[in-house]
Amino acid sequence: MAGKESTRIAVVAGGGSGIGRGCAKRLAATGYKVILVGRTLEKLENTAGEIRAAGGEADIFVADVCDWDRLAELGAALVETGIDLLVNSAGGQKPKPSAEMSREEWQSVVDINLSGSFFLFRHLHDALAKRQGSVVTIVANMWQMPAPQLAHSAAARAGVVNLTRTLAKEWAPERIRFNAVAPGLTDSGALPERFAAMVDKVPLGRMGTVDDIADAVLFFANASYVTGEVLSVDGGIRFAS
Repeated sequence: MAGKESTRIAVVAGGGSGIGRGCAKRLAATGYKVILVGRTLEKLENTAGEIRAAGGEADIFVADVCDWDRLAELGAALVETGIDLLVNSAGGQKPKPSAEMSREEWQSVVDINLSGSFFLFRHLHDALAKRQGSVVTIVANMWQMPAPQLAHSAAARAGVVNLTRTLAKEWAPERIRFNAVAPGLTDSGALPERFAAMVDKVPLGRMGTVDDIADAVLFFANASYVTGEVLSVDGGIRFAS
């Protein structure tokens, strides 16, 4: 995974599909060498193939963000070159009424969204510090509003926002920046039908696109005097009654 010192390097967790895939392709198109991290080799290979076909650079690292030891291997592989950007787009949830939710269902969603975020940050700290890099986490906008049947995910995302703000201050002396993008209804290829049906509640009158989210990620990547912020990219739906 070594690269020229002048080449910007971005790690994209969840880069095999959805918003992560779209962000990886945009970053590669702007000159980043992209390292795709995810659980499914086939999805990562497909994204990497598209990036390479367009003239970009992409490597693959198969890992579950909940796997502490595997992410430690990723950090060790990148510490010498350092990285300029970490896009944390790994996450997921399965809707379930809270009164019926099992311990395992709660824990699995908290693990992938909250613990997985910390594991990534912790193990890539040294690589980020080497280049005074930046972190942008994709955190669904349910963190700032009630989310019936998604209590596990909403609570975990709220935790990720606090973690983002905490590390923005704690790691600021090393010039590592932390920000988050909070998408609303986004046509990422994975939006449940029950959410897609809510598009008429969006004040701007349309669903978001992956490119809308990638625009915000690129803004934070380049905004060298911005840290600890959360940018809602939701068409104003958080204001809808």
